[in-house]
Amino acid sequence: MTAHLPTRSTGRPLLPAEFDAELLARLAALDRASDSHAQEQRPDNTTRAYAGDWKTWTLFCEQFQIPTTAATRGTLRAFVDYLWNREKRAYATIDRKLAGVTVTLRTQYSVVVDPNATKAARELLKDYRKKSEEDEEPARGRGKAPAMRLADLQHIVSLCGDDVFGLRDRAMLLLGFSIAARRAELAGLRLRNIRDDEKGLLVDVRVSKTDPRTVPVPYGEHVLTCPVRAWKAWQEAAGITDPDRHAFRRLHHTGSVQPQGLTPQRAGDIITAAGLRAGYEELFTGHSVRSGMATEARRKGKDRKAIAAITGHKDGSKVLDGYMRIVDQWDETDNALIGIGL
Repeated sequence: MTAHLPTRSTGRPLLPAEFDAELLARLAALDRASDSHAQEQRPDNTTRAYAGDWKTWTLFCEQFQIPTTAATRGTLRAFVDYLWNREKRAYATIDRKLAGVTVTLRTQYSVVVDPNATKAARELLKDYRKKSEEDEEPARGRGKAPAMRLADLQHIVSLCGDDVFGLRDRAMLLLGFSIAARRAELAGLRLRNIRDDEKGLLVDVRVSKTDPRTVPVPYGEHVLTCPVRAWKAWQEAAGITDPDRHAFRRLHHTGSVQPQGLTPQRAGDIITAAGLRAGYEELFTGHSVRSGMATEARRKGKDRKAIAAITGHKDGSKVLDGYMRIVDQWDETDNALIGIGL
């Protein structure tokens, strides 16, 4: 049976101002259901970040004695000023907090912030960053994670032990590198997301900041750095058989495998610790295997579309362009100084 949309006697669709109470109630119920569904699909780390953003906003509002629902052009600009000049927060952090506040207001309080208000706040933020650069102030934040190059990866995994701890860490490093994983993507993998194939593995990356992607991971050329063999060794040692359980688990200090999966923070800490054990002074992070894979693939001449298929970057991504420049700056075609007779 086909439902008929409400219309006036004139035949034209109803305008929002003409909706009756029954229709408004149904639309509100639909909004609540869609918000609940969107919340369930949002990665845990994003949810935690938004909660932190809202806490910061609440403290700001308390100090300035304004309601938390008063997200106007003036209050959002004041929020940016507060975070930049008083809290000394990084540019990316402030930009993210603006997003977290507007999303929380919309989903939890049904307050839709005027896009022009957020645009004005972000323009002020850009002005602050530009002035900071002109004044040659030190960059804020942690900066970009160092890329874990192939030689680094080989050295680090060679020092992972053959006990259950070493098997887990080696599998996380090699599989994380192979699928260009963010730490949340690595922590979010379930057994059902890793499927056997005669040529290797098919890894479904479901928990992602971008669109889900499936990465075909082939057997490696070398046993030591083969992600497929490393995964199978860990899976067998850990006895992972439940498709709905996490692929990478917590380990008790005695070596017993726990049913709980890793948090994104813990996944990143494991990668950092592996680098420190191998003697590296620079701190590799969860993002290091991701940037390392993109850098090494480009160095071997892989097409950017093939790289983007693994990383999940969109066509024309500025982040992916950054990985490309690391390699292309020394390419004869892209460096105008090479071969001109200097």
